[in-house]
Amino acid sequence: MLRGIAVFSMQGRWQAAIAVALLSLGALMLPPLSYLVSGVISLSTLRMGPKEGAKIVVASTVVFTLLAGLLLGQFYISGLFLLSSWLPILGISLVLGYTRSLALSLLAAGGLGIVLVLVTYLVLPDPALWWQEIIEPFMATFVEQPSWQLDESETQLLLSNLSGMMTGLIAAGFSLNLMLGLLIGRAWQAKLYNPGGFASEFTELKLGKPAAIVTTILMVAAISPLGESLAILQDCLPVILTVFALQGLSVVHAIVRQKQKHTFWLVAIYVLLIVILPQMMVLLAMIGVLEQWFNFRRHSSE
Repeated sequence: MLRGIAVFSMQGRWQAAIAVALLSLGALMLPPLSYLVSGVISLSTLRMGPKEGAKIVVASTVVFTLLAGLLLGQFYISGLFLLSSWLPILGISLVLGYTRSLALSLLAAGGLGIVLVLVTYLVLPDPALWWQEIIEPFMATFVEQPSWQLDESETQLLLSNLSGMMTGLIAAGFSLNLMLGLLIGRAWQAKLYNPGGFASEFTELKLGKPAAIVTTILMVAAISPLGESLAILQDCLPVILTVFALQGLSVVHAIVRQKQKHTFWLVAIYVLLIVILPQMMVLLAMIGVLEQWFNFRRHSSE
């Protein structure tokens, strides 16, 4: 099915636009489909070039606007998709197309996430307070349920913690959409035109020591007293951890491939990512950072 989406998208500009529009409609009900949307735009841009990629984004906007208007009565949704997903993934795909560097492209995606955090702090005097006002009505609905077990003070603490994390989590989710979309597009490109090429490219990914040093400094600063006084550092941390978690996944894939281990180990990693996502993200990010100095992949092949 996934290969079919890629094949259909490569048949022409309007086919790609239709795929983007239909998948985007599906993403309104099943958000993970947004990764496939980004994948289609990335594949189209990488394969057909920047001009055609831009034309596909325009065509997708036209098709999706018509569908959203006719089916949902909300024409403006296409603008939200355009600004939050389609244009950013087009830009990141151009970075990969011009530099031929997957590492630089993923770092650029993380950079956009950090820019989103900075813009949020420029626009909102207190992002945590703004999120608290947004979340509070939803929290009140949960509190009214008989199954709710937290008392008032615990509920307020939960609300405060969620409000403080939301900016960073949204920015990390934004960057993750770009990175996964780019990887899906690159994987589709290899599957159709260069079988086996993506596996080698991904398992050889190396983000570099400068980025690892910045990540380490940010981690230390975020958990230090300085982090409590500068919430912006704590909001940037989830973004950079997400980037290096992908580096950690690359290391795991490489070691499993080199040792010719059973794919059970990869399945276990992905299951754990679903079950204990925060802990696994931190663990993989730490592996990704340490890889820049210890080169686990090289040692595993010896």
